[in-house]
Amino acid sequence: MITFLIALHVIICILLVVTVLLQFGKGAEMGAVMGGGASQAVFSSSAKGNFMTKLTTVLAIGFMVNSIVLTTLKSRENKKSLFDNEAPVAAPLNSDVQALDSKGVETVPAATEPAAAPTDAQK
Repeated sequence: MITFLIALHVIICILLVVTVLLQFGKGAEMGAVMGGGASQAVFSSSAKGNFMTKLTTVLAIGFMVNSIVLTTLKSRENKKSLFDNEAPVAAPLNSDVQALDSKGVETVPAATEPAAAPTDAQK
């Protein structure tokens, strides 16, 4: 079912791109007046605009509906998370800090301690 919908989605995408590219812009009629007689080969100018506009609308609606259906089907299929197989992260050791505070021991966060400069013996 999903393979069929993906194939249908690709076909709709290609047809939608082709219909949008085949449509004339608002200034394209002047090019046909100046010698481009091929503009009325298949449709008249008004019939072509109406047909292409309706076809583009139908394809765009089909694209949106197919996208929603594919998203819904794939989200129902995958109920697992990417992180289900990961090892759990250890909880913060706030209880140790609280225990030291209750004993009256002053704690200094590791981020605020200055880094010791290496001595000549360590180099």
